[in-house]
Amino acid sequence: MKKLVLPLSLIFVGIVLFGLSFFNSKKVSGDLDISIIKASSIMPAAHNVYANEEVLDGKYYLFKAKITNETDQTLEDVTVRYQIPGYVDWTELDVIGEMFQGQTASVRCYPKFKDDISEKMTESTEKVEIEISWDGASEDDIIEEEFSFRISDRNEYLFTNIPAEEIVGWGDVYNNDALLACFVTPNDPIVKYYTQNIQEKILMGEAASVTKDPNEAIRFLGGIYNATLLSHMVYSGTKGIPESLQDVSKFSQHNRLPREVITGNTGLCLELSILYASVLSNAGLDPIIFLVPGHAYPGFKLNNQYFAIEATGIGGEGLGSIMSAEQAFKKGTEQLNEFIQKAQTGDPRYTLVDIHAVNQEGVTPMVLKDDDFLRKKVDDIVASWGSTKTINKATNNSRVASNTSSTNNNSGSSGASGNALSFSIPGGWQTYMRPVPEIPIITAQVLAPDQETTVTVFDVPASSGQEALGVINQYFQSFGMSIQYQLNGNQVVGQTFSEMGIFNWVGKTLRRNGGIRLVAVGAPDYLYNQSSGYINQVFNSIR
Repeated sequence: MKKLVLPLSLIFVGIVLFGLSFFNSKKVSGDLDISIIKASSIMPAAHNVYANEEVLDGKYYLFKAKITNETDQTLEDVTVRYQIPGYVDWTELDVIGEMFQGQTASVRCYPKFKDDISEKMTESTEKVEIEISWDGASEDDIIEEEFSFRISDRNEYLFTNIPAEEIVGWGDVYNNDALLACFVTPNDPIVKYYTQNIQEKILMGEAASVTKDPNEAIRFLGGIYNATLLSHMVYSGTKGIPESLQDVSKFSQHNRLPREVITGNTGLCLELSILYASVLSNAGLDPIIFLVPGHAYPGFKLNNQYFAIEATGIGGEGLGSIMSAEQAFKKGTEQLNEFIQKAQTGDPRYTLVDIHAVNQEGVTPMVLKDDDFLRKKVDDIVASWGSTKTINKATNNSRVASNTSSTNNNSGSSGASGNALSFSIPGGWQTYMRPVPEIPIITAQVLAPDQETTVTVFDVPASSGQEALGVINQYFQSFGMSIQYQLNGNQVVGQTFSEMGIFNWVGKTLRRNGGIRLVAVGAPDYLYNQSSGYINQVFNSIR
């Protein structure tokens, strides 16, 4: 009998514990109510926007899940996760520490697609799978939801993300206009190569200068136009931009990318505008795309003043003749004047996209790879520009157009000066003229989006680079700073010392207008290596 006491005791304890487990278990009755608001389509070109909740007030989410606790108890560590098979692995979106009875929480999904989604050439329907669980939830308790959505091909631009039946005004039609900046690709190797050829072959080695002279900038814009004219590029149609609120068929458009417009030698008005914006941005100017009912045209902003050109003046379907660069500027100026009048009256049909401004908000362009075949096509197109005599004639026409446009826009500029020592400003960088009035020899500064990497332009009354650097050091010493440098020919390597730390920089000097111009680019010593790619890009473009 004694031998049975211990086993019977253990059995009894087991029965008691088993019973207590039922007594103490917290069985959840009721449900979590799930409501999902989803995007019907997303554009691969804008995948970096969809991934960032900080961009454009976070309105470009893939889905928003509204969760209400309708159970009879508080739930702890409510976890929401999702996956997009083939694109995004299981990813945790949020953990809600506690959800009380009747409490509602909202969770948004900003999917991080890989950069290679910008190579997607066909549209597809994909699936999102969602799981919601909480602390202590059994496998049967886990809530599973799924829905389908559309990923367009990389070339499709949706004018709006608002369903057609819900559009009530032009603000709804242009709801996605900021996303046009995703199609503006100044860092595309093919666009950069094309821009380089325009500068060398059309403008004879000159670039849009950081002096921000309107005549010089307009001449550069004319160089883009003449490049398309000399290559016999064709305006390929009058379709694309919505003309009315009922024009549902035009609420999306297949946009050839700038590299495709260049190598295909044809484009719609919006495609040509995006091409111009890409080249202008690569050259360091601030591109603008003007949108009006049924049409788009490009331009730029300079010293708080707008300039425009009619890019479709090259001729083609729907046009009766081919415009010269001067005529295209005149037409662009007429359209711009009408635009300003309409916009000032509050007409929502007239809007513009300031490309660098939306770049600063996080709307960044897609990343594109270099392509030897497309480079060869650019070479063929450049060869079609003809002889130096033909190109010089086109360039001279641009000079006439430049002077005319500047007069029409009341510019006070006296024209571009020779040997200005210019450089290419990366897309998204901001230019400030005369940023430090106390140091008048600083003509301009250009800041990267990180606000640390900086290009500074000095115009110093001096007879040599050595003397100019001495003058700069004297100015700096009066503000508690100093510089050390090594000058080799016209190239300089230096450091600036201040109470803020050490600033490393490189630059080039050139004699100009009886003085010396120095263009220096650099970053704080702790960021220099990280920023070396941009620093070298700017330094190598100084000419």
